[in-house]
Amino acid sequence: MPNIIPIETERLKLVPLDMESINPDDHQKIEQKLGLQLASMILGEQIDREIKAAMRASLEDVIRNKKQDQWYADWRSVLIILKKENAIIGGFCFQKYPDEYGTVQIGYMIRPEYQKEGYMTEALKRGILWIFERPDISALLAETTRSNLPSHRVLEKVGMVVYKETDNGLWWRLEKCA
Repeated sequence: MPNIIPIETERLKLVPLDMESINPDDHQKIEQKLGLQLASMILGEQIDREIKAAMRASLEDVIRNKKQDQWYADWRSVLIILKKENAIIGGFCFQKYPDEYGTVQIGYMIRPEYQKEGYMTEALKRGILWIFERPDISALLAETTRSNLPSHRVLEKVGMVVYKETDNGLWWRLEKCA
């Protein structure tokens, strides 16, 4: 694994997955290389499938687009590691390359036993600061189902607001401050 420099918050480490690390079928290898507790041994099957599906989608998009800039090389997919347990508790990713308006969408998940502790809010606040350092990013989007109230609260806490409603869900937006 290349030299990966995580970003740290008070309780978390945010570790980017590069092309070599993003293989969804080798989650234990990632944990071993990073010296983490083997969370994949205790993840429920459903959560493990969700993580693998997100990682697979990221890898397929990288291969399809063959982009080799910092967007794809460094911070496309990010693991959230709880420092005190040295274990992966979730992750987030910036989905697809920024569009012509500099808008990018974020997706995220956290293991159920770590929800309602503020970890996702802490991780996203730092991830958003990082993504807005890029000059080609002007806004961030997220989509939630109408019923996912905990996710609504996380997005509100990081400053996002609902800008569109559909039959299936809500679309959230955060503009980069000038």
